[in-house]
Amino acid sequence: MRIDYEIELEKEYNRFIEFGHILNKRMRTYLVQYIRNKFDTNRFLIPELNEQYYIYFTGALDRIFSIQSLFELTADNIHLKYQIIHDILYFLKKAYKNVRVKNPFADEKLRLEGWSVTPFFTFLHRYPALIKYLSEQYHRSEIDTQFFKSKFDQLINHQSAENYTQEEKEKIEMFIHDILAQWDALLYAKILEFQLLKFEEEENNYTDLLEKKIKEYNKIKSYINPISNYLGWDFSRKLWQESSFNIIQHYESLLEKEESVKALADLLGGMREAEIEMEEETFKKTIIRQQWQTDEDRKAEIVGVKESDELSNLLSSEVQLMSDSDLEYLFLKKYADKKLLTFKFEDRKLVKSEDHYVEVNQRVREKEKGPFIICVDTSESMHGTPELIAKVLSLAILKMAMHENRRAFLIIFSTGIQTLDLFDIANSIDDIAAFLKMSFYGGTDATMALTEAIRQLGTNAYADADILMVSDFIMSRLDLDIENSIKYHQQNQNTQFHCLVIGKESNENVLKVFDTNWKYDPEEKGIIRSITRGFSDIVNR
Repeated sequence: MRIDYEIELEKEYNRFIEFGHILNKRMRTYLVQYIRNKFDTNRFLIPELNEQYYIYFTGALDRIFSIQSLFELTADNIHLKYQIIHDILYFLKKAYKNVRVKNPFADEKLRLEGWSVTPFFTFLHRYPALIKYLSEQYHRSEIDTQFFKSKFDQLINHQSAENYTQEEKEKIEMFIHDILAQWDALLYAKILEFQLLKFEEEENNYTDLLEKKIKEYNKIKSYINPISNYLGWDFSRKLWQESSFNIIQHYESLLEKEESVKALADLLGGMREAEIEMEEETFKKTIIRQQWQTDEDRKAEIVGVKESDELSNLLSSEVQLMSDSDLEYLFLKKYADKKLLTFKFEDRKLVKSEDHYVEVNQRVREKEKGPFIICVDTSESMHGTPELIAKVLSLAILKMAMHENRRAFLIIFSTGIQTLDLFDIANSIDDIAAFLKMSFYGGTDATMALTEAIRQLGTNAYADADILMVSDFIMSRLDLDIENSIKYHQQNQNTQFHCLVIGKESNENVLKVFDTNWKYDPEEKGIIRSITRGFSDIVNR
């Protein structure tokens, strides 16, 4: 089934936005828009966002996109475009995860969080430890710890917390807020600087890898340009060998010169045209949604202040009420009314929901064009020009089958057979090259080749195939069982059997079995088509 890469690409973008686990959903949406604009210029707007992470990531993407010939490769190859964008999105997710995991400032971040929730009365006794720690971590030009020490020394006279006036408490809490805010800003800057440095390392590694991939792909494309669009993108394995490219390139050049062989390949391409059929699908759909919901029962970070009766989360100003006998009644009343000022904690949890429904679709669609089964004679009598024509024609049909997304099954026969399923082109190139390099040998026995071809007609992959035999047809008459099997498939399965005769000495009794004959005389230019019956019906059926 042909893959619609535009639809697959849209799915890839949506998966990244919904489940990318990088920054936040808004930022991921902007990054996707940025990437889409680069590959489809002027179709999507580039968002402007004054956010450090966004600015860095778009800069990193620009450096990736500056790789020479990247956009030229993807301009007319949606398959390659999909694979490269998939690679880039994967790189973004992996790089972000790596730098988040390897953050060396986790201990300092925990300390900051701890000091942020330290009660007022505890801070009065422990602030020298904070001053000492910060002076060891930061230079005075970054945070003036001596200034804060002198202010705390002036304001904190080591009396009990309840003895401070409201004005004194507010001044102390103001300086507490200031020193923690400066610390938080400095720590965030350190973490950001570290992460961007690591991102740069990850980006450089990925850019080098992508550049190597593109260079190798261009090299492959220069060898076998018409086939390169169907190659895979994973070059981690040593799959392709230069000798394979050279031999294929050699036969490519011969094919370009032999217009008559190209004409035959085009003629074969017109057979088994797409048919219209009605299709009804009944399927179950499950839509899974995941969204973050606030969970106030889980404590993760302070997000503000609220009124409640939670004694464990009291603000220091409320604790002060209990220490004053005149204000104790007020404290108890606020407690009874759940009006005490307490820290508000908040966390988020990922909530999953599923919707299930059944849908029935009825549509008219084009049935895919049928595949080919090609039987190529490799007997000794084919040596020389017939051998050359057989190889060039096989490559021509292969190219046509790839272009139209049709399967091709190659059967090589002499006194025995060899088979090759050419559907998986990326893994078949070396096998194709091996066939093109082989020498022709032995006698001619078409029985086994046709038996295998008929066996393939019984499989799901090749049930609608047309069969082509390329041979000089210097052979004895076919077995009666084979002739009967051919007639059965012609009459009951609508299967077409074609042959290309190379030379002048063919066995006419064998040719009568085939629906269509083409005769190629190596001593003349062009292909002489001698059709036994119904050529117009074959082409237009």
